[in-house]
Amino acid sequence: MATALVTGGCGTPTAAGPSVHAGEASSHAGEVCPPRLPIGEDPGGHGFGTESAAQELPSLLNPETAWVCRYDTMMAGRAPGGGARYSWDRAGPARLLDAATTAELADAVDDLTLLEGEQACTADLGPRWMIVYDHGGDLTGMVVDDYGCHDVRLTDEPFSTAPGASGQEGTVEGILGGGADLLDRLGLGSGK
Repeated sequence: MATALVTGGCGTPTAAGPSVHAGEASSHAGEVCPPRLPIGEDPGGHGFGTESAAQELPSLLNPETAWVCRYDTMMAGRAPGGGARYSWDRAGPARLLDAATTAELADAVDDLTLLEGEQACTADLGPRWMIVYDHGGDLTGMVVDDYGCHDVRLTDEPFSTAPGASGQEGTVEGILGGGADLLDRLGLGSGK
């Protein structure tokens, strides 16, 4: 039986309940984070991925085991309209989160929000963090920008589904808010 974390309050659109896709955790030779994040839809051509806001909150599987991976920007060429195009490469191995931090992750997911209106974000650039967790062999990833507005993008399969792309039931397409709080609650991010 899949235990789900249902985010959002009364009247907030929420994704349909998740299903378990067992086998993902064992299909990557013991790795939980890809060496490079898949990009997918990238309207600006700079390697940041989707820029569209999510239209509903996720309904995610409950984390049983969780890891965190840091991704740094690497120059990957020029964007079609000018400027740099980046890739996001893993900096070091995945770090297993302890049971207390994994429990905190479950609580922090409840605080993800839908974006409302235009956002004013800083123009800095920093790393991205991917929090990957396993539920019954099913991997789910949350990629959080450690810069700008601290956007959150979900991926139902970290090795092949770009963060913020549509995926299996429960994850949502687009960008969610609440990333700064998520990083803070997990002891990650700038200055940590």
